[in-house]
Amino acid sequence: MNNFIIFFVFLFCQFKIISYICNVKLKQQRIMAYEKKTIAQHNMDVKTLHEMYVTIMRYIKGDSSSVRIGCNGVTYITERLRQYLTWGVTSVRYVCATDGCYGIEFKVSGMLHRGRVRVYYNVGSDYFDVELLRTRKEELVWGCEGIDFEQLHNILHQHIERTDDEEV
Repeated sequence: MNNFIIFFVFLFCQFKIISYICNVKLKQQRIMAYEKKTIAQHNMDVKTLHEMYVTIMRYIKGDSSSVRIGCNGVTYITERLRQYLTWGVTSVRYVCATDGCYGIEFKVSGMLHRGRVRVYYNVGSDYFDVELLRTRKEELVWGCEGIDFEQLHNILHQHIERTDDEEV
């Protein structure tokens, strides 16, 4: 019975990872279509904004080499991508701050935080600002400024999911 449960969990994880890989392109197209109104309101260049989105997401969840399929059919993922998948990220979209910084916003349902996360990129300082907000209210739960790109994933993971995982 235990082997059946382990096998079922293994198949479920394989399905989640493969469906995640297949839906990345589709999600990026949805984001582009969903945010055309915001882009037009702020006179933003679509290509630049999309490059910023790809860059922020690369710092958060890893690059394209995060998922590898071995010769025996086993899917390998990095620890950074595994941690990102535990956040339950949905509804990724572009945002613009009042001070002119652009970034992304997404909903999470982690163990420590359930709500929205905003990540802004400061072009002048080359650092990131992070805000964790409640879902229905514009109430700031936690915020931090001046986060380096190497620290961005670890800080988000500490405040969204848990602190006992290894740092990546």
